[in-house]
Amino acid sequence: MKAIAKNKLYWICQIGGWFIFIAMELTSYVRIDGYKSALLINALVNFILGITVTHFYRLFAIKQGWLNYPLYKILPRVIVSVFVMVSVLTAINIPLDRYTYPIFQQLDITFGFLMGYFFNLSKFILLWTLTYHLFQYWERSLLAEKEKYQLQAAAKENAYINLKNQLNPHFLFNSLNSIRTLVDADPRLAKSAINQLSSLLRSSLQTGKHKTISLKDELQTVKDYLAIEGIRFDERLKYTFNVSEQAMDCNVPPMMLQTLVENCVKHGISNLKNGGEILLEATFEYNQLHIIITNSGQYTPKHNHEGVGIANTRERLKILYDEKANITIGNKDTHYVETKITIPL
Repeated sequence: MKAIAKNKLYWICQIGGWFIFIAMELTSYVRIDGYKSALLINALVNFILGITVTHFYRLFAIKQGWLNYPLYKILPRVIVSVFVMVSVLTAINIPLDRYTYPIFQQLDITFGFLMGYFFNLSKFILLWTLTYHLFQYWERSLLAEKEKYQLQAAAKENAYINLKNQLNPHFLFNSLNSIRTLVDADPRLAKSAINQLSSLLRSSLQTGKHKTISLKDELQTVKDYLAIEGIRFDERLKYTFNVSEQAMDCNVPPMMLQTLVENCVKHGISNLKNGGEILLEATFEYNQLHIIITNSGQYTPKHNHEGVGIANTRERLKILYDEKANITIGNKDTHYVETKITIPL
């Protein structure tokens, strides 16, 4: 369909352009010598001749692959082609004009006479050729730009998939470690934890097919994860969700909050003798989703190096939202760590 539309546009411009040129020439002759029926014959012949010559040039240029040449290669070919086309038009127009306009029969065919014809026709043929090649160059530039963005999008997509693939093994390893501690101590709880993990992995596989999911679905994954960890920590792990109804329908990257909450448990609460608590808040304001995760503990990155979970989340947000999304993590006071996420919607 695109090729058909392009070909249709070419013929509209081709016929329309030559019609305007011939109409201008015809008008100038009528003003000089008055209207004569021979003028219409001359105009019709030149109209057909102009279309034919330039169209054959187009076909020849396409066949020779000139449209893909750089400027320095195509320029000399254009100059030679314009010379050939103008020479053909001049050779036909001189006898045509002498036949249709008797006044030309009285003029001698001198070098200056030939140059007058040649330069008069060359400006129109040169304009046609430059317009045609500039349009082709512009179209190639658009195509190259489109391919560039497609490659960038594909690269982002691959990077995003790789980041998501990093999450599942990381999460699975930590969950299995949690369950392993229960196998000898409490087989019944271990069995319950395995069921919880199975449900969580099933949900992870389903949501992993999408770039984003609703916050409501993501929170269910977080709850399933905390239920597993709650078996291991018992009363040492407390958590509270405070999420507005508007925020529930907002979209977030799958497993993002689960990864951050897992980070809270692993690096914060698990290091505290008496355990701790997690507070997850989410609000929707001014077309932005604001999420705050507060957990017991202290944030002390070694040598300013972020853990896998934070670094992964930061990269996923950057791929999906460029620089419009933001995540920060730091100590709220001496007892709590605060992670803030802002996502544009």
